[in-house]
Amino acid sequence: MITFRYHVVSLVAVLIALAVGIALGGGPLQRSGDDGSATDDESQTLVSTQAELDLLLDSAAFADAYADQTADALLRDGLDGRAVTLLTLPGADDAHVSRLADMIGRAGGSVTARAAVGEKMLDVSNRQLVSELATQMADSAGKDVDIPAGVTGYEQMGELLAQALVSGKAGGEPLDAAGESILAGLDTAELLAVTGNVDDRGSLVVVVAGKPFGSPDEREGAGSILSALTAVLDRRSDGLVLAGPVASSAEDGLVGTVRADPTAANEVSTVDAVDRTAGAVVTVLALQAEAAGRSGHYGTGAAGDGAVPGARAG
Repeated sequence: MITFRYHVVSLVAVLIALAVGIALGGGPLQRSGDDGSATDDESQTLVSTQAELDLLLDSAAFADAYADQTADALLRDGLDGRAVTLLTLPGADDAHVSRLADMIGRAGGSVTARAAVGEKMLDVSNRQLVSELATQMADSAGKDVDIPAGVTGYEQMGELLAQALVSGKAGGEPLDAAGESILAGLDTAELLAVTGNVDDRGSLVVVVAGKPFGSPDEREGAGSILSALTAVLDRRSDGLVLAGPVASSAEDGLVGTVRADPTAANEVSTVDAVDRTAGAVVTVLALQAEAAGRSGHYGTGAAGDGAVPGARAG
């Protein structure tokens, strides 16, 4: 799948480059003569490239339609009775999030809590703010939140997020007073916002990432922060899957960074193809595997455990 996708990207880049060349009057379609018109060979190349791109886009549409039509048979009732928390990260595509929620429902699960992580949460320059706020909220929560001694500020924040958004019970648990207070504090600090009702804290968690963003240092910092948070959320629930588009599997992408973290990579599952319908299906299959106690990394060639759970790359 990754080879196919890269072909599409490459062809789009070719078309854009050709179009820019035409617009600027100095591109590959400019003749050496004064009229600036394209040669017959260059025009034919453009027509041929466009035709190939159209065929690839048609193939992509077919692949998406096939994945959608076969999803019910693959997913069955694998999440029957399961409450799921859906957590979005900065840059996550709304269409990807909606498709994942739909697939969770088709597998018999229910998205019972939705929240969006703010950019400030993943901005390493806010480390002191996050650490101080986490300490204040932990002190306020008291015995309602069991936070291990000696943890980092982000691990402490992960414990607070877990108290507010996840549960170890399959059907989920109602939000308690401590969780309500935590969510209110995070919203005030613009670190996290609830994007719907938290009917129940989910026993399974899907975290949705977008493409890499920010400077190299910001990307590295965001990945390290996310690794700490997801590891705690996974431990406090029945399992977590981090899902993002193909671009997120790069070394500086959020999925790629979590996969490279020795602690998080052994605990959470990842999927790096959520920009395709098949990727949404694989995300739910990975969620089912997490519920059964199996973690893995799935999707494109950058994944270590094959395209789908049970199909290790080799």
